[in-house]
Amino acid sequence: MTQSKQFQLFIDGEFVPAASGETFTVISPIDGTAYASVAKAGVEDIDLAAAAARRAFAGAWPRMLPFDRGRVLQEIANAIRRRSEEIATAETMSGGKTISNSLNEVSAAARVFEYYAGAMDKFFGSTIPMGADLMDFTIREPVGVVAQITPWNFPILAAAWKVAPAIASGCSVILKPASNTPVTSLLLAEAAQAADLPAGVLNVLPGPGGALGNHIATHPLINKIAFTGEGRTGAALVKAAADDIKRVSLELGGKSPNIIFADANIKKAGNAAISAAFGNAGQSCSARTRILVERGVHDEVLELMQVGLQNWRIGNPLEPDTDMGPMVSASQWQTVKDYVSIGVSEGATLVCGGDRPEGLSDGHYFAPTIFTDVDNSMRIAQEEIFGPVAAIIPFDTEEEAIAIANDSPFGLNASVWTRDINRALRVVRDLDSGMVSVNSHGSASRYSTFTPFGGMKKSGIGRELGMNALDLYTELKNVIIDISDTTTSE
Repeated sequence: MTQSKQFQLFIDGEFVPAASGETFTVISPIDGTAYASVAKAGVEDIDLAAAAARRAFAGAWPRMLPFDRGRVLQEIANAIRRRSEEIATAETMSGGKTISNSLNEVSAAARVFEYYAGAMDKFFGSTIPMGADLMDFTIREPVGVVAQITPWNFPILAAAWKVAPAIASGCSVILKPASNTPVTSLLLAEAAQAADLPAGVLNVLPGPGGALGNHIATHPLINKIAFTGEGRTGAALVKAAADDIKRVSLELGGKSPNIIFADANIKKAGNAAISAAFGNAGQSCSARTRILVERGVHDEVLELMQVGLQNWRIGNPLEPDTDMGPMVSASQWQTVKDYVSIGVSEGATLVCGGDRPEGLSDGHYFAPTIFTDVDNSMRIAQEEIFGPVAAIIPFDTEEEAIAIANDSPFGLNASVWTRDINRALRVVRDLDSGMVSVNSHGSASRYSTFTPFGGMKKSGIGRELGMNALDLYTELKNVIIDISDTTTSE
């Protein structure tokens, strides 16, 4: 590959160089070569974007008929679909995601804009009965200028999840994509420009998160922060934003349990456990990497996974039949390798994987890895590895399965496999998890457009997607009116 693509910042409706003139290089994890040169935003660029976003928010955009804002969102969706192959290729080249997954996620990103194109004129306030002489009602108003910080594992989809409901609500946005994968967010800016989104409503500023995060959190023109990423960074943003009482929503990590009972469809559950743990090379906050298996079917599930992985194709993510591509970066590869060493040192049994796949000497590829003899107190069971490493943990009773599943600082997602509907509902009720799938693992790209996405405990604050996301980007104003003509003394 040769470095042939160049991208600038998107501020106030135009593509411009960084104020400093600096750029950085996006490295493809497929083979470690340069893929693109991208303008590197600094604090001065944040100031320019915040001023542009504030002007846009003071202008016509939030005052438009919601239906008319929706027409612009529909045009953005159309622009994304017209360029789906180009955007999907950029996603794969910069992040290592398989091209089939990238195409699915680009389609899902367009669908998110389509959903919110028709959402805001159906998101109402309410009337509250207060007796004969008083009328009370509520109004939904946009929160203002929103800074949105997105991760590298689902770049275009995470951007859509955040941008679409925010601008549908009438907010203006400063989008800060991850430095590893900024290209598709800039292509989203091109789609917004083609759809005639008013200048300043969307601004896209790639750059170093550490240098820009604190400035965003303390900026006087920014009213809200929406962040997806690592927990310590999210906590730091909350602390930095506290003095201004900025609204903050967080979508953070997970260590999601996959609970398989002996009465489940074991073949279906065992095969599904592979993609649930190793899809996107395990680089997903919802990855089901703690596989809790009733002891009587433990060996059967393990065998199903091992046999299934024999047909699991790891390699060039641009090839349509590839199941798993490389990890996003050399540093992430090393992190996973270090956790494998930790697991072995803790006494877990390494069943398969644990290193680079045979025959793949270039790129950041890591073989799907399974540990058995895992105790839930081990670090590989408690800490988010963010790579293709699964820990199989046996249990004997329903109560024990629930206790193990809940013994985690996270509470994002979970799966339960059983044919007993009463058991399924009891476990769903008792799990500390913001989302639970029964006899499936769900799919963010297929279903979650319509349903709330978010977690409990250290997995975050707030819910994205569905109509619930509009709560994040609006303020609720109550209005009370005395309609009596009676003169009274207070």
